[in-house]
Amino acid sequence: VDHGKTTLLDTLRKTSVAAGEAGGITQHIGAFDVLLPSGKRITFLDTPGHAAFSAMRARGARVTDIVVLVVAADDGVMPQTIEALKYAKEAGVEIIVAVNKCDKPGATPSKVKENLIRYDLLVEDYGGEVPAVEVSGLTGLGLDKLEETIIAVSEMADIRGDATGPVEATVIESRVVKGKGNVTTMLVTRGTLQAGQVLVAGTTWCKVRTLSDDKGKTLKAAGPSVPVEISGWKDLPSAGDFALQAENENHAKDVITSRIENEKQKESMKSIEEMNKKRIKARELEEATREAAKKSTHSGDISISQETGNSAIELPVILKCDVHGSVEALMGAIAGFPKHEVNVNIIYSGVGQVTDSDVERAYAGKAQIIAFNVSIDKKVKNLAESRKVTINNYEIIYKLLDDLQEKMLDLLPKEEVLVVTGEANVLQMFELHSKSKERERIAGCRVMSGKITKNDMIRIVRNEEIIFEGKLKTFKHHKKDITEASKGLECGMEFDSFNGAEAGDRVHCYRIDKFRRAKLNYR
Repeated sequence: VDHGKTTLLDTLRKTSVAAGEAGGITQHIGAFDVLLPSGKRITFLDTPGHAAFSAMRARGARVTDIVVLVVAADDGVMPQTIEALKYAKEAGVEIIVAVNKCDKPGATPSKVKENLIRYDLLVEDYGGEVPAVEVSGLTGLGLDKLEETIIAVSEMADIRGDATGPVEATVIESRVVKGKGNVTTMLVTRGTLQAGQVLVAGTTWCKVRTLSDDKGKTLKAAGPSVPVEISGWKDLPSAGDFALQAENENHAKDVITSRIENEKQKESMKSIEEMNKKRIKARELEEATREAAKKSTHSGDISISQETGNSAIELPVILKCDVHGSVEALMGAIAGFPKHEVNVNIIYSGVGQVTDSDVERAYAGKAQIIAFNVSIDKKVKNLAESRKVTINNYEIIYKLLDDLQEKMLDLLPKEEVLVVTGEANVLQMFELHSKSKERERIAGCRVMSGKITKNDMIRIVRNEEIIFEGKLKTFKHHKKDITEASKGLECGMEFDSFNGAEAGDRVHCYRIDKFRRAKLNYR
């Protein structure tokens, strides 16, 4: 996070994306071309650094030929650096280390290179084969060397693209755009993509309506390694789906039908497996109960723990995001929250603006809507207000996750803390006869610490055992009624429905304070 990946790319293509990013954090993959002074082009994928976007980083490593691992010279190797390195190694792609922020005071690029050895990454400076370039995204220091290194590595690895044959591409991101409908950012890996071609990805298909580059300029065709935005999808494919060219629409529909049937079969097999697991578990529990009954001589000794239904409090939510990758990242992060006390139940998730139907769905399911990087129409806001449906809109992922945890804490019962506010010793007992001829026993006390307050709870302790808990009936200093007594003051106490106090007893005055939990408990 904040190692300067986007700033580095901004300087390379002489634009400013980082300045417009919420919280300075890349929220989803950005794919774009950079034209070098040499006339050569490099396509960059800018993947997010936030921990929640691990699936995006894995996807970025899979679809690229070279991974540029950006490590800040001041922060050094971070958990996400190690994770990104793992994905790059698993993908079997070439790696270049870019040590960024080398212009900052106190930056130690050599220390970063040394630390990488611990993770089996040996850079050229230490006798390895992995190039490491010292750069500054802010000033442009070393960027020409980084470009040269990328070109050199691609030539050494003989990385080539085939512009002939059926189109093969990978879905980088998918989203709903007003006026365009379902739109995907694709990276062509083979063939040449043109308008009018038919593509199949996952369980949806598309007749390519429009092609445009990362700047919104319309393209006639896109060859290998060209990032392109295309419209014309029947439904949104998932980010990371592999797209293949179909001969025609009928061929595409046949492929989709076959894939949906396969998915249904898999789901059916999965549900059968789950049923079998439940049956085996029930049988094992039955056998365990019988065994326990045989071994036990007393019926009270049998203690078989059985799983009861989930008693967690439900927090129903509807999740709407700008792109499919954001939905994936957020659902993954929410799945990591503890579920034994409060369970965040995502009743619906989707890509695109918050709509009237989302509000109606939330109203029916008593859910709140969480929107991420999407706009909300005034008409939708008005409907939500009339239906009393809460819509929370976010631009920064960690703010969303923090707020969601706060909402979970709000649902939990408050924690109770007993606070002793004062202590008194019973010095002597006095008996009085009232006009109603009832005997009244008054405890003559001296306050030893704190303050005794009439409206607070009272506890009488004798030999470390509590013999009474309740309220004061009367509270006097001499003959005057009082509401409180501080340290050193002598007073008379009559306890409500209790006459058993004796000299030597201790009187505790206390209150119960209720606190909202500070954090969720992870088992």
